[in-house]
Amino acid sequence: MFFQEELIFPSGGASNYRIPSLIVTGNGTVLAFCNDRKNTVRDHAIDTALVYAAKPLGKPWSKPMTLMEHEGVCCLIGSAVYDAQTDTAFIFVKRKFARDEFASFTDEEARRLEEEDEMRAKEMGLELGNFQFSSADHGESWELEKVMERPLSFPAANGESLRVLMHTHGGAHGVQLRHGKHRGRLLCPSRFFTGRYTNWAEIRNFVYNNAVYSDDHGKTWTVSQPVQQGTGEGTLIELENGEILYNSRAYFGDGKRYLAKSCDGGESFTDLGTDPFLREETRIGCNASFLRVEREELGEELSQKYLPPEADSLTVFVNPRSEKRSCMTACVSFDSGKTWREARCFYEGACAYSSLAFSVTDHHFHMIYEKGTEKPYTLGITAVEFDPEWLLSE
Repeated sequence: MFFQEELIFPSGGASNYRIPSLIVTGNGTVLAFCNDRKNTVRDHAIDTALVYAAKPLGKPWSKPMTLMEHEGVCCLIGSAVYDAQTDTAFIFVKRKFARDEFASFTDEEARRLEEEDEMRAKEMGLELGNFQFSSADHGESWELEKVMERPLSFPAANGESLRVLMHTHGGAHGVQLRHGKHRGRLLCPSRFFTGRYTNWAEIRNFVYNNAVYSDDHGKTWTVSQPVQQGTGEGTLIELENGEILYNSRAYFGDGKRYLAKSCDGGESFTDLGTDPFLREETRIGCNASFLRVEREELGEELSQKYLPPEADSLTVFVNPRSEKRSCMTACVSFDSGKTWREARCFYEGACAYSSLAFSVTDHHFHMIYEKGTEKPYTLGITAVEFDPEWLLSE
């Protein structure tokens, strides 16, 4: 039985680490990403850097390193994803200027602010928008390029056609599909907004989760159809039959997780309602981790020891399992999320976002999550590593 924990992004001074995202590459290297929000933990921090740390197999974690940082600019973390076919790691980042999420603008004011942002960026010699870092050497070096994206036309709340660009988010990493005709596709959770809102009660009317996908190993990305209205920040898995199960945070204040399914590789989704077992905070919900490990990935010995004979996989869901952001808990399923049982509590105190991955190299789970004392973010982001025995033993 194995379990260890280490605070790898310790908040303190001007640094406030939030929004974790984690992937494992083909040689067992663990790559952890997050935002460093300078001088505040709030979402619309004026200065936000994209940082990462690496843990090669059998070696300690590196110190936090900066991938993108500009004074007065938000470098917002997106989804991380690993392409096993090309042995390439990706992490998205959106470069923008900070603005209060709940500010109320007329259409004319919004256009004027966009023009001012573009002029300001030009004066700084910067380009705004979506970018991606890629690494072909397990995080030792990175290349930056503008994302080539194919937008979606979607009817906005006012009836006009909305041009939807990709907006991936940290916490939920992407997957590479392994089954069906879309085998090899990279698929990442995303979300978009159809209008402006001024408070938490209004947000559910203007937000949708969706996905972005690439069939050319990250050269271009296509925006999918929406998942469910009122969702924001979701995570997804691929089932054995190639279907995609999407598990979403939502803004309905009911403490429930919302489910959707895709039968076309993440291009469109069908609403499945809510999960009867999984739950979360009852104010605005929370980001979570969702992971499916196939029997062959676990290996014959571990599968025989821990999986029922009829199970094709082990599915793990991790989030703060309480009415408030506390009690980081793993729930496990042996039937790809149809039924669940509570397995392990990592931490009973204040906590929030998490990101979970499995390494086929050493058959260990790796996770990073936001950890605090009175509030969920005061300590920073901690990394845990554990084996299936620790997770599944009674």
